[in-house]
Amino acid sequence: MLSYVRSAGVRLTRGKHAMPNINNLIKDLPHGPLDAYRKQATFNWKSLKLTLEGEDGVEAQNRIWRIIETHPAFQRTKRSLTLDEARRRCNAQMRVIAENDLFQFSNRHSIYLHQCCLSAAIKFGISRGMVPSALMTLGTEQHQPFLQEIIDGNYTCCFALTEISHGTNTRGMQTTATYDVATKSFILHTPSFEAAKCWVGNLGKSSTHAIVYAQLITPDRTNHGLHPFIVPIRDPETHLPYPRVTVGDMGEKIGLNGIDNGFVIFDNYPIPRICLLNRTADVSESGQYILAVKNERKRFGASLGALSAGRVTITGLCTQCLLLALTIAIRYCAVRKQFGPTPDNELPVIEYQTQQWRIIPHLATLYTMKIFSSNFLNILVEFNLERLSGRNDDWIVDLGVEMHALSSAAKPLCSWLARDAIQDCRESCGGHGYLKMSRLGDLRAENDANCTYEGENNVLIQQTSNWLLTQWANVINGQSVQSPLHTIDFIGAKEIFNMRFNQTTVEDTMRVENLLEAFKWLVCYYLKKTYERVKNLKASGMTDFDARNNSQSFLARTLSLVYAEHVLIAEFVKTLKDPKWKANEREVLTKLCSLFAAVTLEKRMGDLYAGGYASPNSNIDGFLREGIITLCKELASDAVALIDVLAPPDFVVNSPLGMSDGQVYKHMKEWIFENKENFERPSWWREIRPKL
Repeated sequence: MLSYVRSAGVRLTRGKHAMPNINNLIKDLPHGPLDAYRKQATFNWKSLKLTLEGEDGVEAQNRIWRIIETHPAFQRTKRSLTLDEARRRCNAQMRVIAENDLFQFSNRHSIYLHQCCLSAAIKFGISRGMVPSALMTLGTEQHQPFLQEIIDGNYTCCFALTEISHGTNTRGMQTTATYDVATKSFILHTPSFEAAKCWVGNLGKSSTHAIVYAQLITPDRTNHGLHPFIVPIRDPETHLPYPRVTVGDMGEKIGLNGIDNGFVIFDNYPIPRICLLNRTADVSESGQYILAVKNERKRFGASLGALSAGRVTITGLCTQCLLLALTIAIRYCAVRKQFGPTPDNELPVIEYQTQQWRIIPHLATLYTMKIFSSNFLNILVEFNLERLSGRNDDWIVDLGVEMHALSSAAKPLCSWLARDAIQDCRESCGGHGYLKMSRLGDLRAENDANCTYEGENNVLIQQTSNWLLTQWANVINGQSVQSPLHTIDFIGAKEIFNMRFNQTTVEDTMRVENLLEAFKWLVCYYLKKTYERVKNLKASGMTDFDARNNSQSFLARTLSLVYAEHVLIAEFVKTLKDPKWKANEREVLTKLCSLFAAVTLEKRMGDLYAGGYASPNSNIDGFLREGIITLCKELASDAVALIDVLAPPDFVVNSPLGMSDGQVYKHMKEWIFENKENFERPSWWREIRPKL
């Protein structure tokens, strides 16, 4: 899985010679209440960190943390900021990121920025990552001046696709770009407020330019569909909107308020002809529509791949949000004591089975998402490099289409997994987790956006099932499966449907290879069921649209999720085979992989029985559940060390509940006592007792 791309095979370490530098690269953690669990660990956390992140990754982290720790723009404040203050702070952080070259769209290490300044990292990623990438992959030489101005920091940019009344359904968008021969310009127009481009990150207060998607209309009144344009929005000299452009802010949000999401309305606004990003199609001075890439399939594949960047990145953002929440919850649960076998022997709450069952599976999810999102980002970088090289053959087209399909399922899956995990982390910390100081509420709000932008999850995920059904039709018709990523190579194997659960022990049931086989069966099971459902609905007289619409719940939607779950597990299994791991490292990682797969599979128990994969007397439910409980207990001893591997420094964690020294109550007291308002009489104290 995901091994087809040349750069994806890049080693994450520089070899054994890096090991002697481990203590220089990775600092020791402070002593405290967490020492007991760190001593129980079955592996060396520094060694695992170095092997997992690579020496270059650890060095990149250290460089980022040094700047974040010392620069005033990143110093934490205990009070809530106003909206304007949040925007200004975020802008200041962006400048530091730029001045120190901390963000590079082709560098997987930039993802670490999202742990400490999510708003700034997202804003910077849009302006200096997504927009330049779109200009390079969708534009041509004539757009190089725009690109250079962005690189030099003279232009601030954004990506404007969504409209007030249309988001995921791009075909329904109403903003038009009509070519005018007399002025040799496109006339951008917003016919109503419903067509206003909205939720555009960077646009509310910051952007001077935007990549705007509009319906391209030629002088003969032919609508050629959505096309991208690089559009001046504000005068860089005055930062005021150009005439015929109305631009504003969307207002305060649930979270991520450092990002100025905005809207824009065009009133017959003229832009030069060269503003059209014309790599695949152009309009001549005389108004003739010219296809640079005549093959519609290749145009479609190229555009899909380019638009996958945001969703691929979001899988990494979800991973970072989950990491921070789990760092706080696991360290807290390893310190917090409640009850015990005797009145004077209270146990850390992480020792209780229900607590282990609640949070340890999320630790397995974290490592699974970490491995998958890192490798998926490598694939995106390679895809963009291939596109820039001018390659546009069938392989790159199929790759773009499959990336779109996979990201359309992986983004929903990862954001939902992180959402549910963060909520469990909040609850597992009890009342203290509800305090603002815990940071868990902010993390929950920040991750929540991942469930919506770049495609609302329940709508976006339909793109995946459409692609999967197309590939299943290829299998039925004797044609080849188009899967450069090799995520569904197995669906053509007839023996898949003959597979049955035949394990007789917990140990065999929990083997990662056996769990992976069960997911292959599930993917094919749902493919067949969904395909037959759609086929039968069409045979009954339904249109293609209605047939697809009426096969979503319990079928197509589940198919897409099972497919994404399979890919995440398969990628983890492949990673375990890398010879770089020490024996004890591979052992603990295998437990994490097995736990994630088993917990995920246990939720599909009804399908395993109903589909005939498991017989009624197979005891697969008993084996899985016993295996899950056993692994949760075993991994509880390693949980603190596993978090230490991935956790950022304390000033990034920024939660009294999750500091590396485990001094929860000391840090809570400091946090509470630092705010003098907590001890002051309120200005409205006379209103408390009206009779006074």
